[in-house]
Amino acid sequence: MIFPVKVPYMVAADMSKYAGPAFNHQPDQLYLDQKNIELNKFNSQVCATIPESNIYVQALASYCGFENTDNIRSIAVQLEEDVAVLHQGKLVSICFCFPSGFVPEEKLGMNFFDMHLPVADGNVLRASSEKITKLISREGAMFRRYVWTITSLSGLSQHPDYSRPIPNDIADLYFRTETQTTVGLSNDICLFFVKVEMNPLSILWQEEEKREKILASVNSMSDAVLGYKNLERIKEILHGM
Repeated sequence: MIFPVKVPYMVAADMSKYAGPAFNHQPDQLYLDQKNIELNKFNSQVCATIPESNIYVQALASYCGFENTDNIRSIAVQLEEDVAVLHQGKLVSICFCFPSGFVPEEKLGMNFFDMHLPVADGNVLRASSEKITKLISREGAMFRRYVWTITSLSGLSQHPDYSRPIPNDIADLYFRTETQTTVGLSNDICLFFVKVEMNPLSILWQEEEKREKILASVNSMSDAVLGYKNLERIKEILHGM
């Protein structure tokens, strides 16, 4: 289980060079089944492509070793990971069955800066957007980044249409992580893979080191970040344990 918690909590790109596989070549059937459920429920909200961007989706299929296709949905349902394609820094195709509180389709056509406008305390991240775009789009470049949060919504998808249960204690909470991997191809194409993992927070809470680190990180968050991540009530619960 990935545990990327840092103290103090910071909103930054925090990318590291990476040389391993971008996606799991032996996907868990549970992920594939859940993807089909989300796609049938939300359809184009979670899976969409800008017109005339088929060639970039074909580059994704080729990279993954799949049959030639310009349909990102047919690629995504073979992967554990959510996937997106950027061209010249703009999002041209996306299939995010497990989004973290946003509607994927609404991000189409945006650049890195625009996509992260709603992020609280994200000035440093947004200021480095042009540099980040150039780095991740360089042919042969691979980077990995981790994102974490705590949520009362137990499913892999945190689509905004799902109501978040009001938590009362630690047993109602889940530790969510995203492993984000970028792959730069030729012609200013960048592939973006996101593996989502969910674990009951109660399991991590049994380990003193992890428990203390989560508390310290949450305590270091600004009110704006706590609000953006829906952690106000969760912070109260953590301090009550």
